[in-house]
Amino acid sequence: MLSKSLIAAALFAAAPAFAATYTFQQGAGGYDGTMDVTMYSSDPDASSGYEQEVSIDASDNGSPNHVLLRFDNLFGSAANQIKTGETVVSATLTLQITSAGSGIRFYDMLSDWNSASATWNTMGDGIQTDGIEAAALPFLTIGSNNSDPNIESGTLVLDFTDALRRMQDGGVPGYGWALLPFEPNGTNGIDFYSAEGFMVSDRPLLTVEVAPVPEPETYALLLAGLGLIVLRARRRD
Repeated sequence: MLSKSLIAAALFAAAPAFAATYTFQQGAGGYDGTMDVTMYSSDPDASSGYEQEVSIDASDNGSPNHVLLRFDNLFGSAANQIKTGETVVSATLTLQITSAGSGIRFYDMLSDWNSASATWNTMGDGIQTDGIEAAALPFLTIGSNNSDPNIESGTLVLDFTDALRRMQDGGVPGYGWALLPFEPNGTNGIDFYSAEGFMVSDRPLLTVEVAPVPEPETYALLLAGLGLIVLRARRRD
């Protein structure tokens, strides 16, 4: 009877407790850390960080568009920040798609940028996936390399758990993401409301569920319980 109680206590103690959910959306709950911008190769010096929509396209009237998106001030000690002693359980990015399109390839940004100054030319002929400006490989792709409307209009929810974990553990510098079209045939541009969207509820939304990291004594208790399970199993054999 004692062993069963110890096992139950160990498993209970090891379970994530006091989970919390943080939401980051420009203008909601006092958050003011989202930036996004479309960079137009057809107008390479234009600054468009003020637009209410962004557009990813392999051929916008014959020229590609690249998009940058970031959420700053995610980690810290303030009320709506991910704390040092918390671990990311899950994270989602929610976008409101305004124009169905081919698809998007998401890359970690490795170089710093600002929506007020980022243009096609200042980023060096658009985003370079060279392992210096942006990661060499996408961490997420949606849609296909064709002109079909693969991503429908409406609410799009994407799993960004690993992307947030990389930011938290310092695997990437936290400069957000490059959203690039499929090349060469992703010619059906996909648009969504930006951080400047008129309705706050339509703006990009990052939702992060966290849980505290168990204390060392919790792991010790769990191991004790698991040890008893193994011992009982051996005795039965």
